[in-house]
Amino acid sequence: ESHAASFAILVYASAWIKRHHPAVFCAALLNSQPMGFYAPAQIVRDAREHGVEVREVDVSKSEWDCTLELTANSEPALRLGFRQVEGLRSADAALLAGCRPFASIEDMRTRTGIPVHAIQRLSAVPADATAHTSRARAHTDGR
Repeated sequence: ESHAASFAILVYASAWIKRHHPAVFCAALLNSQPMGFYAPAQIVRDAREHGVEVREVDVSKSEWDCTLELTANSEPALRLGFRQVEGLRSADAALLAGCRPFASIEDMRTRTGIPVHAIQRLSAVPADATAHTSRARAHTDGR
């Protein structure tokens, strides 16, 4: 009984947060991955279906974790974090975040020293940034 009661409290609290703060709920789930329940793409799709504006990974704005940004009407939007880019190391993401802004891709490469394959991974992020990067696309799109 105590296990059931504890679980019920967690479920209720989670459902309340998802209902009243869907962007916060989505960010928290994505930042807790891998959990094994739902893929990040499913979590993002559900957030969009519940009215959350999802913004792609952006080398000028993203952090390692997903974050919240205000929209024009002061609602929270979800900014996907670098952790959503398959194959990008947290150390490389920290360099990117610490050296901004960048004048060009070459400026980014020179000042951060991150490997070319990391830049290729970033350049291959799909528009919704929820699907894992295709290796073939990463190798052909890289600069």
